Amino acid sequence: MESVKGSRGFLIVHTGQIGDNLLTTPVIRSIKKNTPDAYIAFLTVPSNYHVFTYNAYLDEIMLLDKSMPVGDYTRFLLSIKKRRFEVVLDYLCNPRTAFITWFSDAKHRIGYDLRFRKYAYNVIVKRDPSPKYSVDFKYDLLKTVGIQGDGFGLDLFVPEAAHRFASEFLNSVRRNGGPVITISPVSRRAYKQWQPEKFAVLADMLISRLGASLIFLWGPGEKTYVQQIMYMMKQKPFLSPQTQTIKELAALICRADMHIGNDNGIKHIAVAMGTPTVTVHGPSDPVSWEPPNSPLNVWIKKDVDCGKCTPSTCKYNLKCLDAIQPDEVLILAQGLYERVKKDQKSSV
Repeated sequence: MESVKGSRGFLIVHTGQIGDNLLTTPVIRSIKKNTPDAYIAFLTVPSNYHVFTYNAYLDEIMLLDKSMPVGDYTRFLLSIKKRRFEVVLDYLCNPRTAFITWFSDAKHRIGYDLRFRKYAYNVIVKRDPSPKYSVDFKYDLLKTVGIQGDGFGLDLFVPEAAHRFASEFLNSVRRNGGPVITISPVSRRAYKQWQPEKFAVLADMLISRLGASLIFLWGPGEKTYVQQIMYMMKQKPFLSPQTQTIKELAALICRADMHIGNDNGIKHIAVAMGTPTVTVHGPSDPVSWEPPNSPLNVWIKKDVDCGKCTPSTCKYNLKCLDAIQPDEVLILAQGLYERVKKDQKSSV
């Protein structure tokens, strides 16, 4: 295996969920713009592969199969070490990624100040206790090698074939006059999931009051749950077609006038596509997960008297989500839609 090309070799490590990986794309862009001849590789898991395809700022995607046999894993580690990366940035900092970072033998092994795992790094960053956007936290690691962040825009490059797929579907469902709205009522974390019956009521109101063409989005293992919400409705929404990649899903969202849903990975895809978003937040902090000062991305969160918030242990008693009502989300969505329409007219 040849060593990394270019004057500086960077390996970015994140094997978490799709949304977290997408929120790391500004790091790639920042490195390439600051050091154009740098060789940049991103190590992630196969389910995140399409987050990074067609990324003009990235030179290589490295995939870690967490179920690979010990022998294959050993060869995988040795292949990273032989690449002689100068900088490894670990953005997950779990035991596995910390070990990979340590084993890389890179000159600069950068990670957060976490118990035990911090010893895998020779550049340790104390996590900023101040609330701020997730991308900004990621820039804290980058600053240790003298690179400043290149804004908060997320990069997700969609090929023309995916856009054709989305156009064909939308041409068959679009109603005259009203907005096209995508809805994602799911979440991998129970404490982020607004009640399905409230999504059904909201969806009915969006169709009856805004004349919306409403499209429910779903992914692997989510179709039945989404269909149950649709069955609760009085109006007729549409179910998105089965998408083969994140790119096709992104193309659908890109062509929508608005996206509404829980705080999940699909919301971050909508942000990357520049689609206006309305997000229902439970115990998660909107400051961490919403682009700062963005007029296109609005959200609702209720402060309730629960004492210290521990989402993982209160998933059966989520007062903060219970307190949010469909008509409140409708008001946000209607205001956002009207504002965007007004801005579009004034720019013509």
